[in-house]
Amino acid sequence: MLDGEESMIEFTEGPTVSQESNYDAYIIVFSVTDRSSFDVAAFLMRHLRVEVGTDRAIILVANKVDLVRQRRVTNSEARELATTFDGKYTETSAALNDHVDDLLVGTLSQIRFQLCPPPTSFLTPPSSPKSKCRTPSPLSLFSRFVKYATRKSNSCDNLLLQ
Repeated sequence: MLDGEESMIEFTEGPTVSQESNYDAYIIVFSVTDRSSFDVAAFLMRHLRVEVGTDRAIILVANKVDLVRQRRVTNSEARELATTFDGKYTETSAALNDHVDDLLVGTLSQIRFQLCPPPTSFLTPPSSPKSKCRTPSPLSLFSRFVKYATRKSNSCDNLLLQ
């Protein structure tokens, strides 16, 4: 339940990402104590954005942040990777259940934002508060494309905001 609306999230796990996949978001998790897992995460982010060409939300998740002394991947390296490929970034500790709920809420928020973006006041008429997300018009799709192509680098920190 998020913002009074019930949702169901289904997670799938796989070693590869195929072009036929049709997911609403991608969560790529790496261990801060294992440099090779970060390298795989970087490969997957590049693959999704460049080769597959997805416009869906990609959330880069640094796990095991509780193991500070064993850390091999810095916070700034991971943020830079997320920003480079227009993703969001967060850190968690699954062992301590630290920020895991924030990850789930943020992921659902990103999915909702991408599937039903807030209307821009000059392109679409205001909708009633009770109306659900509707199929976007060609004009709103075009405005999203233009906005996406011309926007500056967004912060990759806050999963709850776009």
